[in-house]
Amino acid sequence: MQLQDQINEQAAEWFSLMQSADVSAKDRQEFNDWLSEHVDHQQAYEQIELVWQTLGDVSGTAEGAALSRSVEPFSVQLKSFLSAPVAAIKSLVAAPKYAMGFAVVCVAVGLLLMLRPNEPITTYYSTQAGEIKTIILADSSEITLGAKSQISSRISDSTRSVDLISGEAFFDVASDRQKPFFVRVNNVSVEVVGTQFNVQKIRDVVSVAVLEGVVNVFGQTNKDSLSVSLPDAVLTAGQKVVKASGRAFESVTAVPPSDLGAWRLGRLIYRDISLADVVTDAGRYFEGKILLQSEDLADVKVTMTLRTDQVAQLPQMLAQTLPLEVHVVSDKIILRKK
Repeated sequence: MQLQDQINEQAAEWFSLMQSADVSAKDRQEFNDWLSEHVDHQQAYEQIELVWQTLGDVSGTAEGAALSRSVEPFSVQLKSFLSAPVAAIKSLVAAPKYAMGFAVVCVAVGLLLMLRPNEPITTYYSTQAGEIKTIILADSSEITLGAKSQISSRISDSTRSVDLISGEAFFDVASDRQKPFFVRVNNVSVEVVGTQFNVQKIRDVVSVAVLEGVVNVFGQTNKDSLSVSLPDAVLTAGQKVVKASGRAFESVTAVPPSDLGAWRLGRLIYRDISLADVVTDAGRYFEGKILLQSEDLADVKVTMTLRTDQVAQLPQMLAQTLPLEVHVVSDKIILRKK
């Protein structure tokens, strides 16, 4: 189930509980903790509150009883597929004294789309260790999501944008000159009309590389529209730019076309990359953890190629050319300086 579905369902559960007169101080503290975990939690809860206010308090009326009966099958179905419930209140939702509140919340969640049909919906996608997934967006753009990666997308009649939350993604964007496509990651924004490019986030470093077309790259902005700003870098096919958080963009460099998105074919290619970044990035294709515990080796530059199914052998490969010792502890592979 997509993360946004889980957030909406959790918000519905919390809203049901908050309407009860039996809310304890502990409940309120856990609710506040949930709200503060992520801005999307607060937005989902506020949307339900808004619709609740629009519906009015119908719980004590004949219309309210009819409403409860009409949505009862839906509420039962909704509760049945909750995959990430709030443990503290899961049992309360099924209790009769919360049935009316939950029923109205179910209606409220359903009405969100009817009341705000033109507002873009945020959809989340993620992958597990070693998993590569292809996603087709509503505008026909195609995204290949790398291992242990996560994105959120907002596609509507007026907006096309994706946030790369973690990991790596290759974009094949459907051309639409009237509606540019934006990708945001950390303090970097990418603007395209229709092209193929790769975006990678390793720790606090973002890299953008272009396979086809033209890409505008901006720094320090959260805007959805960048048309009034001049890009910090303009990339064409075979070019790459890198930016670390808090630093200026590095110079644009050439990148072999065969390197671009090679991970989609099961090959990891690193050219003059810090050891810490290699370990972090390759670790996305490994079920366990690879940890570098020698800070004085973190910035050592590494150039190497390996298959994604060879990542478990990466520590031994590195130890052949670097002064490293490899220690295995449970599911962790620890690298230390000799």
